[in-house]
Amino acid sequence: MPIFGELLAPYAPVVCLIILIITLILFATEVFKSGITAIACGIVMNLCGFITNAEFTSGFSNTVTIFCLGIAMVGTAMAETGCASYLGKKLLSVVKLDERGTIVVLFTLVAILSAFLNNTSCVVIGLYLSIAICQSSEGRFKVRNFLMPMGIAGVCGGGASMIGSTTQLSIAALLPDMGFEMKMWDLAKPGVIVPLIFIVWYYFFGYNIMQKTFDFPEPESMKDLNSSALKEFDPKNFKGWIPAIILVGCIALTLLGWNIAIVGMMGMCLAIMTGSISFKRAVETTDWNVFFLIAGGVGFAAGVKNAGTADMVANWIVRVLGAAPPIVYLVIFTILCAIMTNVMTNIGTALIMTPIAAAVAAQAGFSAYPLILCVIWGANMPYSTPVGASPITMTMMGGYRFKDYTRVNIIPNIVAAIALALLTPIFWPL
Repeated sequence: MPIFGELLAPYAPVVCLIILIITLILFATEVFKSGITAIACGIVMNLCGFITNAEFTSGFSNTVTIFCLGIAMVGTAMAETGCASYLGKKLLSVVKLDERGTIVVLFTLVAILSAFLNNTSCVVIGLYLSIAICQSSEGRFKVRNFLMPMGIAGVCGGGASMIGSTTQLSIAALLPDMGFEMKMWDLAKPGVIVPLIFIVWYYFFGYNIMQKTFDFPEPESMKDLNSSALKEFDPKNFKGWIPAIILVGCIALTLLGWNIAIVGMMGMCLAIMTGSISFKRAVETTDWNVFFLIAGGVGFAAGVKNAGTADMVANWIVRVLGAAPPIVYLVIFTILCAIMTNVMTNIGTALIMTPIAAAVAAQAGFSAYPLILCVIWGANMPYSTPVGASPITMTMMGGYRFKDYTRVNIIPNIVAAIALALLTPIFWPL
């Protein structure tokens, strides 16, 4: 039972907005783990009477939350058996290119893998493959030219499917209450253009910019670092291929319309029962912060809607934009989210902006789903700074400065945001 419900009821939209701002600051500063921030925000909203007990706990039984938990363990099994890295090394062994071409090929590999596996794991594979390649190049290839593109590739590819990034998994958990359902490849239409934009950019322009921008020496820590993180893989050992088979099977079942929670749990059980990963290791490697973030985000978003805050902010936006065509809303929301995600976490950006986007679309009189997709795409564009997504933050081991990310990636970041906003109505009529 809410403690402050009756007292705060007349001021609910404003009080919830204050909670929202505080939550945004906590997401941006990461004083606490983002999962704890989301849960704490939900608790405060429950005490204030903005969400019921059932709404607060619904995220823990949400099908997307359960699917995320199960499929993440399957992806970890595939990475830890060495299967993913073996496929990457096999591809690179038959591709003999210069440094620029090798970067593009490795970028493409990491982006593709990230659409099917956890993108952070794929970036780790890409980083160590890059280091191994550079060490064996006898000085022809520089580590500093490879690591940043690997982080970008992971986020680009991860944004092209429902399971590639926790950002869209978090929002997918909210959508049923809004009357929508995200399918596996909704984001690939037209999200696949983002990795293509970056591939073209790095090959024709980005590589040259990196040569001029990266005026620092190779990091000392990179010179002696070996690629031990890439486990040896015996392609003749069928057991090593089991996680990949399970993952492909899980994806196929989701495409056939199976309940994604059942599919995720089935994949997890098969991975553990076949010995691809131990139960202890599966628990140890699971990012529980992400689980709590997705679960807490469901109640958090419900509070923003129930308290009337989303409608209040939406009313401000609609009054400012007036009778502007829907495409203007798509462009503004995509760019706004892209800006926000470069200074705070991509998941935090998406959780805060999704209920507002739904309310704006309702008041402006067009379908909310395309605008929500633009929020997700914008939130998945933290390319210009190293703080918005952990796969990009990890690349700082290459010795990059904050400004290096902006100089190399700001132009394709802007181009990708505008392109997605303009292409969205082609696939999702407003």
